[in-house]
Amino acid sequence: MSTDLITDTNLLSQSIGKIVIDFQFIEYTLSEILAVLLGLKETDDNHRILAAMSYRQKVDLMSDIYELRKPDNWPTADISLSRKALFTAEDFRNRVVHSFWHVNDSTWFRIKSSLKSSKGLKVDTGIANIECLEMSSEPLHAVRDWYLGQSDKLIKATHDLKEFAEQLHEKKKLQ
Repeated sequence: MSTDLITDTNLLSQSIGKIVIDFQFIEYTLSEILAVLLGLKETDDNHRILAAMSYRQKVDLMSDIYELRKPDNWPTADISLSRKALFTAEDFRNRVVHSFWHVNDSTWFRIKSSLKSSKGLKVDTGIANIECLEMSSEPLHAVRDWYLGQSDKLIKATHDLKEFAEQLHEKKKLQ
């Protein structure tokens, strides 16, 4: 195993792990906010929300009740923009987690298969873009902080995550 492959393997593993942890923090924060909006008082209520609802259900419910129930001392957040950013973060995480990452000739590759294409099975394959994975931390943190009302940061984070989702691997066909 070459030194470059060892380094790339460590970077890839750390980056994917960080994305998973960053996304979990987004979802946990969302659950905490929902617990407050729903008037739940028990310490474990955010855990109940985490366990009982899918991520999309949490985002949908939060989007529906946020303006009606947020405490007066909370910042004003653009809920439409926040919703879009939260769903973009989920899409990015899903593209990372539901990909197949493998080594071929001392190079890391990413394969993403989908049956949702109009032509049926679609398989995207290319050299893994580890730098793209590493750079995702900042926009994921901006999405985590959606409730702070920093629309400019949220717009940039949404844009960056969409770009990163498209650049998870180099779009070269394998021979």
